[in-house]
Amino acid sequence: MSLPLRKLPAREHLFYSGLAFAYALTVFVGFSRTFYLKSLFGTPHLSWIFHLHGVVFSAWTLFFVFQTALVAAGRTNVHRRIGWIGAIFAASIIVFGALFATHAVRSGHSTRSRPGLLINSLVDLVLFGLFFGLALLLRHRPAIHKRLMVLAMLCLIIPAIGRLPIPAALIGWTIFAFSLAGLIYDALSVRRIYLTNVICVLLINLCSPLRFIIAGSQTWLKFTEWLTH
Repeated sequence: MSLPLRKLPAREHLFYSGLAFAYALTVFVGFSRTFYLKSLFGTPHLSWIFHLHGVVFSAWTLFFVFQTALVAAGRTNVHRRIGWIGAIFAASIIVFGALFATHAVRSGHSTRSRPGLLINSLVDLVLFGLFFGLALLLRHRPAIHKRLMVLAMLCLIIPAIGRLPIPAALIGWTIFAFSLAGLIYDALSVRRIYLTNVICVLLINLCSPLRFIIAGSQTWLKFTEWLTH
């Protein structure tokens, strides 16, 4: 039997607020060793651009949580009013993220393979830009808008998930679980599955093996080599 409609908004606000908090916690834990708590772990010194990168993406995470909290508190008028800030912020995230990824590859700062680092960063940013752009276009349809925003945010925290203190084999499954959270909630509580959600979830998960295929191709290896010299 379906739940009374009057109970759905409160449960929905709780779900999305909890998911936003889980995203923020993932970012903190994932980057605690290399950024937030680096002094406790004795990790190497970071240059100013890495600190700037951490500050910018931390600010976006807090902005996302704040916007989610506004909706949960019924302050949708404020949420919409400062939405233009989010649009500008998102555009800067994409540009800055691409520049930072290029710098990290050129500087050889990361211990990961350069082709893998570059393709992972670019795919995450492309998916984020695609989902955020759709969310912006569909802002007049709140149900779809917030689901797109949640998946856009997931694309940005994938690097944090990759740094969680869990076995490497579980990283992909963790991303998969996060991506399915909204679909499971919709199926159990809303009794409706949004096609937009399904397509975006498929894109996120299909891009996981695609990253490895592209990173190992000769064309991408040559491009990365050209970029770093």
